[in-house]
Amino acid sequence: MRKEELITALGQLGYQLFSTGNRKVGKKRTYDVLDELANSTDARLIEAFPVVLANCAHQGIELDIRALLSRHRERSQERRRLEKMILVSADLLDHEGLEKPDDIDKVAEELRLKYGDLLAVEKIALGKGFSVSIERLQNALRRYATDLERSESARVKEGKMQLRSFQLNLHLSTLFPEKQKELVLKKLNGKPLTKTEQEYYSRIVKKKLEALANSEIRKIALALTEK
Repeated sequence: MRKEELITALGQLGYQLFSTGNRKVGKKRTYDVLDELANSTDARLIEAFPVVLANCAHQGIELDIRALLSRHRERSQERRRLEKMILVSADLLDHEGLEKPDDIDKVAEELRLKYGDLLAVEKIALGKGFSVSIERLQNALRRYATDLERSESARVKEGKMQLRSFQLNLHLSTLFPEKQKELVLKKLNGKPLTKTEQEYYSRIVKKKLEALANSEIRKIALALTEK
C-alpha cells in the first residue's frame, strides 16, 4: 500500500492526525492498514494501531484477528510485531474503556502467555532496534476517545436542535396559516420584511402573538391541556 493510500485509509478509520473523511473502509483494506501500521518504522503510524482497532469496533467493522495474523509465517518478524501490537492494543483498550473487536480477547490471552504483560514496560521492542512507547500509544487512544466524545456530543446537540426546530414549525403551523408562519420565522431570525409584509405583520400577526403572550391565555391553555 502506498503511503498516500495508507494516510487516506487512516483518516477513514478514525485516526484524527490524518483525518480525511468518514467513509467506511472494507475489511480487506482494514487488514492491509493494520499490517502496514504494525510493520512501519514511523512512530506516528504505529501509534495509530490501537486507534484503528477501537474505531473498527465502534463502526461495527467485524475483524478476524487470527486471519490478520495468518498473513505472516509463525516465527517471522512481521508476525511477532503484529502479535505484540494486538496484545498491547487489547490491554490499552481495556484500560481506557473503549470498544474492542469481538475476538481480540481470546487471541490476547494466548499472546500474553508468550510475551507477558506489555503494559508493565515503558517501550515495546519491535525488532531491529526499533521500539514504540506505551505512553504514546495510550495518548493516541485518549485523543481518539476525546474526539469521539466531542463528535457524538455534537451529533446529539444537532439532533436536539433539529427536534426543537421541527416542533416549533409544527406548533406554528397549528396556530398560523403558512404566510403568517413565514413572517413569524423571518422576524424571529432577524430577517428584514418588505413594507407590505411589515404592515401585514403589525396589523394581523403581531396581534395574534400578543394574545398568545397574554398570561391569562397561557394559564387557560395550560389548565386545559393538563385535563
